[in-house]
Amino acid sequence: MLHRESEFSESLRAQENYLGFTPLHYAILVESVDCVKLLLARGANPSIEASGHTPVALAKDNEMKHLLENEAEKFQLAEQEREAEERRRFPLEQRLKQYIIGQEAAISTVAAAIRRKENGWADDEHPLVFLFLGSSGMEKPSWPNSLLTTSTKIRPTPSSDWICRSIKRNTRWRKLIGAPPGYVGHDAGGQLTKQLRAYPNAVVLFDEVDKAHPDVLTVLLQLFDEGRLTDGKGKTIECKNAIFVMTSNLGSDEIANHANSTES
Repeated sequence: MLHRESEFSESLRAQENYLGFTPLHYAILVESVDCVKLLLARGANPSIEASGHTPVALAKDNEMKHLLENEAEKFQLAEQEREAEERRRFPLEQRLKQYIIGQEAAISTVAAAIRRKENGWADDEHPLVFLFLGSSGMEKPSWPNSLLTTSTKIRPTPSSDWICRSIKRNTRWRKLIGAPPGYVGHDAGGQLTKQLRAYPNAVVLFDEVDKAHPDVLTVLLQLFDEGRLTDGKGKTIECKNAIFVMTSNLGSDEIANHANSTES
């Protein structure tokens, strides 16, 4: 056992980060073609990325690299067929209704927008942005988690929730993109920009956006209009594939009055 452990460890470098590596990654590192073939036959994902490394990028042997490239193409096609079959059998509207109750019009509108984005019928230069208005108690903030659970294109990515009433002060909103040079916390970067860089397909919630500091809306203007965001270090993060959900209680009385007049 000690000999095998030493033999395996010699294939690894102490300076590298192996966080999230799968058995397929390690099989490629030790250059075991038999293990790689066995893992691929059992359904291992040849395109999965861990710590910035894909299995194909780690392969040094030409035979193994060619095998992984072919299997990655087959896996991607099979994944697309599976997603298409899932969308056909269980439309997004049907899946959303399992989590959102009594909001048929909103479900249809959101599902149609996401479907256009997934099929390439929408503008690819801008992210999807939703604004939910209404009184308290309508479960508006629950939409991001519902989208994460039901959409086939944005999993597995976390949602990022920002309670905008808590970032009214000028110093608090800078946590979104990070402090500029010369300010405390500049090296830490922005909390929102770091998450978007790590998860470009994430779902981001800005709850009670009308109560945020005015400079937050300036940041969101660049985010929604250009599909990218510049952090405090001057680095640009692409956000075109993310979904942003904003909520507000503005106009709740007018919406309720309109609903009552429509029913009567």
